[in-house]
Amino acid sequence: MLVLPNSQIRLEALNNALITNPKGVEYRISHWAVDIQDIHKILVVCHEQDGLGMDEITFTWDSIKDWSIQLQTEGYRIC
Repeated sequence: MLVLPNSQIRLEALNNALITNPKGVEYRISHWAVDIQDIHKILVVCHEQDGLGMDEITFTWDSIKDWSIQLQTEGYRIC
């Protein structure tokens, strides 16, 4: 399936997705935030895939542009 230019989705649709950095480390997207000091900076709040799911790790959207993403439906929840 080809994603056409100017396509849009809500950020919440990416919650629970599995993202993988170029070194193979996997994270689950928990939620999204915006840096109030830099309103154009979107923050991706994640948890390590292999961790206990308690520690949040935050990345900027720009910093993960070369990562892969596997979309998920429901089933993964951070307690």
